[in-house]
Amino acid sequence: VLAATTTVSAQAVEDGIAPSSPPPSGCELNASGNFTIGTLKFGHSSKSKRESAQTAADAALVCTLRAGVLKDRDSRTGSVVANHQFQFDGPPQAGAIYTGGFSICTNGSLAIGGTTRWWQCSSGGFYNLYDEWIGDQCEEIRIQV
Repeated sequence: VLAATTTVSAQAVEDGIAPSSPPPSGCELNASGNFTIGTLKFGHSSKSKRESAQTAADAALVCTLRAGVLKDRDSRTGSVVANHQFQFDGPPQAGAIYTGGFSICTNGSLAIGGTTRWWQCSSGGFYNLYDEWIGDQCEEIRIQV
C-alpha cells in the first residue's frame, strides 16, 4: 500500500487588485477617517425610511478607504470573491477577483471600478451582496456610505 500526502496551501491574494475601469466621475479612491456602509434599494430616495436608527447602528459596518482598498474595523479587506460575492476577509481569500478599486462617490454610493450597481440576493433569512446579478432572488441596490 502506497500512501501519498499532499499539502495544499492557499495562495495569498494581494490588496489592491482593481477592475480595469476607473471610478465614475466624482468618486474618490480615498476617504478621510472612518465611515459606515449600508444598503439602499435602487430607485428609492435616500430620504425614504430604511430602518430604525437603532437597527441601523446595530448593523453598521465601520470601514476605511485608502488608495481604493476597503478595510473593516478588524482590518479585513473588502473584496469581490470568485462567485462575485462582496465580503470582508483577512487575508483576502484565494481566487478573489477584486481586492481594490473601491471608491466613494459624491452622492454617497460605494463604487467598484466604474459602477455603483450592486445586487442584494436572498439566501434564506438573510441577503448576500454581489457585483453582478446572479438570479431571480436578486434586486439591484446601492451600497451607501
